[in-house]
Amino acid sequence: MPIKDYRFTSLPNAPARPMLWVRVVNPDTNLAIIALAIVDTGADDCAFPADVAIKLGHKLDSVAARKTNTAGGQTKVYAHTSRVDILETLPDGMFGNKVLYTIRDAPIDFVEGCSAFLLGRGQFLNKFVLTVDGPRQRFSIRRPQRKRSKRQTAY
Repeated sequence: MPIKDYRFTSLPNAPARPMLWVRVVNPDTNLAIIALAIVDTGADDCAFPADVAIKLGHKLDSVAARKTNTAGGQTKVYAHTSRVDILETLPDGMFGNKVLYTIRDAPIDFVEGCSAFLLGRGQFLNKFVLTVDGPRQRFSIRRPQRKRSKRQTAY
């Protein structure tokens, strides 16, 4: 289901930007958290705060940490398999119950010192076509059209 003409979201002390409601789920514990996530074309992967991994029941240091560079400097990242549901945004700006897209069994980066939820290219944006209308502060996301095989082409 396409996300069409969603309004940019403003948070306190931050510019309006493309954001979506997400539900992040640990598939082993079924613990979940719902948050607003920034659609971030500059992020290589989906990145969420490290303390969220703990709330979801992931043992943060049960996987090897890797160092990465962020806008705030170098930090540690722990990748844990998670499910991310993209939820509908209601007209009042809150999240609804309808799941628009699901990213299953994705290695999500839980980042020390990070406070934002970022939907980056690796597990999210590379699967979609993103259209941003900056002047109107609107954005749309849809799955790419499948290529038709020669057999499917109408003559």
